[in-house]
Amino acid sequence: MAYSIEEAKRLVIEAGLRLRREGLIVRTWGNISARISDKQFVITPSGRDYDSLTPDDIVVVNIKTCEYEGNIKPSSECGAHADVYKLRPEVDFVVHTHQTYASVISVLGQDVELTEDEQKFLGDKIPCAEYGMSSSQPLRRQIRRCLRANKNCHSMLLRNHGVLCMGTDFDNAFEISSVMEQICRYKYEEYVKDFVAQPLEAVEEAEDVSLEALEEDMLGKYIDYGISHFNKGVVSLTLCGKEYEYNFENKKPIDGGLKARKINKIAGMHGRIYAESDNRCIYHVTLPNIVDMSMLGKNIDAYIDDQAQIVGETVRCVGKVGKKAHFESASAIIRGLKDHGAVLIAGQGALCVGATESDVEATAYVLEKGCMAAKLAVCKPGVQKVPGRIAKKERKFYRETYSKLK
Repeated sequence: MAYSIEEAKRLVIEAGLRLRREGLIVRTWGNISARISDKQFVITPSGRDYDSLTPDDIVVVNIKTCEYEGNIKPSSECGAHADVYKLRPEVDFVVHTHQTYASVISVLGQDVELTEDEQKFLGDKIPCAEYGMSSSQPLRRQIRRCLRANKNCHSMLLRNHGVLCMGTDFDNAFEISSVMEQICRYKYEEYVKDFVAQPLEAVEEAEDVSLEALEEDMLGKYIDYGISHFNKGVVSLTLCGKEYEYNFENKKPIDGGLKARKINKIAGMHGRIYAESDNRCIYHVTLPNIVDMSMLGKNIDAYIDDQAQIVGETVRCVGKVGKKAHFESASAIIRGLKDHGAVLIAGQGALCVGATESDVEATAYVLEKGCMAAKLAVCKPGVQKVPGRIAKKERKFYRETYSKLK
């Protein structure tokens, strides 16, 4: 049964906060809607932070025409939601997420078969709609095609993109999303269980490396490339648990003495990145899948379209993997970062950059997911990446339009 407009708006806001809290979405990615009649539904607005939404921000949309009330633009995916409500009269709540495991499994382009117990929550199977660029008419056509061909499905993979969860109500939509993620996680872990990254004896956890070790030969140690912030001409750098602060224009070493030469080398690299870009935050990221893929020493194409948007159509990898960890030159890292949100450093994880801490955290999240998809592609040959031409469009759209909506 359709919701009242007041309750629908309240539940859509609550859903956004819950999705954020449970890690099923980050920032403004994904969208949520609720049916209020046979003719209308309400949906989240385009590019708005879920933490700040009020009922006045939730947009009323016509199911048949997608025309909307007021001056606030609805989510760019509102057409897909409208199609669900047209074709599924029993559905009153729709959640579109980029949740990690289901999004990664979508790159296989295959339906997910279910057990009898799983079918109680998700229907006959989890079908996979063919790829279409986000917010595009081709994507909407693929969703409609998938809905018509799978009349007893309650969720759907959107290839190289994300998922749709279609519930009879708020609670049912979340139950579908949660069960779907658990199933996809189990399948992903089975698919990649035999993945072996090229061994690198030098890699250890960054937090286990002392400052004294950094000042020594570094043989057999993991190199910490640091975390820094740049504000009003001052760089604040954290390296191996010790904090440094220095003036951006000051060319003198951070710390005197020969043993500090490697500290100064890393500080100089951070300074050069700030000098040659608009970035204001740099994080050395050592999330497990990012490290695994960096150990292959290869560039990574985008298998998920939000990686193409946030990071770039290809994540470059600089340096070579070897038994001895060594510093990559600032020049090589800066070249790898050109027009990109991150660069892999062979065997050492990645450097992620952005204008704010939130930007860098989002980049790291997306890169980890992209590396999971790339790992799946290694284990399951034939996985298709996001087409290069479309990946470039996604990146351009994000940089020139979507990122400015935050």
